[in-house]
Amino acid sequence: MQGMWIALTQNMNCGNKVTDVACHPAERKSSRSERKPESELTDGTENLVIQPRFRQNRLRKRFYELEIGDPSRNIIEKIFQRSATNQKKYARKTQRVLKVINSLEIYKEFEKHREAVKKKSYEQFKSHPRTIVDGNELLLFYGTTMSCCGSKRKQVSELCKDPTCRVCRVIQSGFNTSYNKKNGIQLNMDSGEMSENKTVITKGKNVKRAVIVCRTIAGEVIEHEEVYDSVGTGPYSKSEYLILQNPSAVLPCFIVVLG
Repeated sequence: MQGMWIALTQNMNCGNKVTDVACHPAERKSSRSERKPESELTDGTENLVIQPRFRQNRLRKRFYELEIGDPSRNIIEKIFQRSATNQKKYARKTQRVLKVINSLEIYKEFEKHREAVKKKSYEQFKSHPRTIVDGNELLLFYGTTMSCCGSKRKQVSELCKDPTCRVCRVIQSGFNTSYNKKNGIQLNMDSGEMSENKTVITKGKNVKRAVIVCRTIAGEVIEHEEVYDSVGTGPYSKSEYLILQNPSAVLPCFIVVLG
């Protein structure tokens, strides 16, 4: 499965190189009354203002849908299903697969964090060679919901403005939502697990279960908080989920929307 993921990120330009990510278009001049800053959008039922990590992020197109039969979509579906504890439950429920378009700033922050983790591991720990080599990068899942994908015919390419759409708010803020600030960013090994508490999840006709597939710099993993990079529920390589505090450690690549 890891081999499939590596091949996919190389072929699908999932932020492997600086040239794989989108640069900002020229900013169009407009008055203050003509546009509403992203930072003014609220974070769902939490009723707190999101503070985007990159205020100048003007990318309009943030998603690209992979159609049924697309080889990359097939790989994502296989990875998603094989990573679920209850594989039969998710065998035929994938409704849509979206590729996340990341900005150059987001990718640079991700790689900057990786280098910082590698340096710290080399200087302080030296007990896990994988962390020194690549920061202990893992394929993990962020389970949440999406409100703007209810209609199969609707094309989804931009972030919606619905404050209850968890996927768009998470992508918009770079995982820096008020919920994650308070509880940490929970990323799961099991693709079927939720990352957010039910109190921030809004139910409705158009609300769909969604899972963000992420490249994650896990760094040194322990079972309690100290000076390490992430906190897990088990031994170094057998954690069911990790809790990270630094949003720069997470690079969203794909979104699996369940029917």
